[in-house]
Amino acid sequence: MQYCPLCQVKVVGSKRACPLCEGPLTGRPEPEREVFPQVVPPHRRARVARRIVTLCVLVVLAGCLQVESVWHPVSNWPLIVMAAALCSWLAVMLGISRRRLLMQNLTAQTLLFSVLSVLWDFGTGWRGWSITWVFPILFMGAIGVLLLLKLVLHVAMVDAVGWIGVLAVLGWVVPLVLLLTQKIDFMLPSILCCGVSFVTLVVLVLFFHRYMRQEAERRFHL
Repeated sequence: MQYCPLCQVKVVGSKRACPLCEGPLTGRPEPEREVFPQVVPPHRRARVARRIVTLCVLVVLAGCLQVESVWHPVSNWPLIVMAAALCSWLAVMLGISRRRLLMQNLTAQTLLFSVLSVLWDFGTGWRGWSITWVFPILFMGAIGVLLLLKLVLHVAMVDAVGWIGVLAVLGWVVPLVLLLTQKIDFMLPSILCCGVSFVTLVVLVLFFHRYMRQEAERRFHL
């Protein structure tokens, strides 16, 4: 059993220092008699998760580069797989860093996937599917999920109104600009997104303007 000469107490289990004075201990550690379990700090688990995900992505990238350099496939699927791996890495890193802030995480993921979909559309030969389908459907779904989370998890309105407002403003303004500039051939998803976002924004302004003002003051230090 370990013993602290300064505090004159016996210490059960296996400790690096005395729990009272943090001084050196004498005697033989007894890990089998440890009372308190060893708890891994949350930040350490997140750091390990980031490293594991990064390692997996690097393995995928290395494998694709090997295939590209050795076999020379006719199609450019190794580049597509590499781009998909990098996009997945960005989404996972963002999810891990915002894992405790669910609404903020969902808002950030929505914005990230919107940008990535536009980049994929450009990279695969612009067809407009990102702004015609992905953007409006993604924002309508995100607004609905945030409202559902607010009701189910009983999130305070002052904490939820900011993120819902961000998605509502972008979900209204961006499709409206695309419709007015005639960048979209099939208009129904964008029209629905504009309507849902505008109604959500009006409800927030009419019924929760006090929370919106508090959120604006907190965010912009007004």
